[in-house]
Amino acid sequence: MSISKNKKRTDFDATIAPNDGEKWSKEIKELVEERAHEIHSQRSPERIIRNQMLAVLYRLEEYIEQENHSGSEIYTIEYFVTEFIKVLNLNKSQFATYLDTDLSNLNKYLKGQRTFSTELAMKLSHFFNTPVDVWLKVQLKNDLSELYKAEKSNKYDKYDYRKVLKMA
Repeated sequence: MSISKNKKRTDFDATIAPNDGEKWSKEIKELVEERAHEIHSQRSPERIIRNQMLAVLYRLEEYIEQENHSGSEIYTIEYFVTEFIKVLNLNKSQFATYLDTDLSNLNKYLKGQRTFSTELAMKLSHFFNTPVDVWLKVQLKNDLSELYKAEKSNKYDKYDYRKVLKMA
């Protein structure tokens, strides 16, 4: 399963059916699908927004869990903030005001011109109702990815306690 900017996921099947091996008749399947659509259409605007916010959070968490540091696309804090504020129908200027900062200051943090801080992570966490550690983990993952790209020579290989033990 992988995330991709502005693309719908196609790696799962959302077919409504029992998973116990029993096959539903066409009529029963249509009734279940009709009821699901009915319930879906009755969701409140708040619930729709909450579901969209959760979808962004799940993409954020999925990005954090991806292990490889080389070759994978880097998603910045700015990317995820932009996705969240799109759901809320806000622009960055409005969002900056809600965070008690000005737009230029916010942009410097989001574009990496200023060090991402735990203070900003706390603000994002509270504003979007997300765990604070996801923001810090995204930043850490991106920092490590950049380090791996920049240091393809095994610069840190010399820092190994086993080499010290061999010399003793």
